[in-house]
Amino acid sequence: MESPCSLATPDCPADNQARQLALFLYGTLPNIMKKTFYIFLFLGFGINFCFSQTESEKRFGLTEFDSTIHKRIYRVQTEDYQILELIEFKKDSFKGSLTQMVWKTNRKEIRKDSIVQKIAIPDFTVKKLISKLESNGFENLKDCNKVQDCISGLDGTTTSFTTIKSGETNTASYWELDSDYYYNQNEVKLPAEVLKARKLASIINKEIDLKEQFENFLNRLPNGRYSYSMLIMKKG
Repeated sequence: MESPCSLATPDCPADNQARQLALFLYGTLPNIMKKTFYIFLFLGFGINFCFSQTESEKRFGLTEFDSTIHKRIYRVQTEDYQILELIEFKKDSFKGSLTQMVWKTNRKEIRKDSIVQKIAIPDFTVKKLISKLESNGFENLKDCNKVQDCISGLDGTTTSFTTIKSGETNTASYWELDSDYYYNQNEVKLPAEVLKARKLASIINKEIDLKEQFENFLNRLPNGRYSYSMLIMKKG
């Protein structure tokens, strides 16, 4: 059975056929209608993108914020393979999980089925982390793009910090968060916001060592070929 197409599969036959049909129809329309057609075509692709985003969140089993029961949700994500979710409810209760994922790949390095591990975080640990993260500015952390002298790159590892509260979302992403190399190479002083993001990561890792957890997950996988982020791993 063929897997459904998404933005993760740019060579999807169904998508290509749809685009070819759209271009053909566009070429046959009178000039007066082309502008309207283009607008609706653009909106259609935008809606498809939104659905793909939603499916991604469902795949990781993330919690949909509900203002009637949730006070806040914190998420820390490493690339496309690890998400820590911390939830505070309005009734002063807490819940958390660590979700980790890799994809099985074939010899052509094409991703197939995913393998997901979801670990429950003790409620008292979630409460402790949310309290410490909030007091250290988790909710108002700025994105690297809004910080002067903050360096980003194309490869490497990106860490994202997300707050969902009262229906509003704040996400701040940092590339190669633990590395000083590129700042030293460019003779740039580490921005205060980068140091702040590092402190937030340190607070989490003192309670839950995210790198160790992912290494343990990889070590338990059966022999095979796997993909995560931009890496291909062969085991056995």
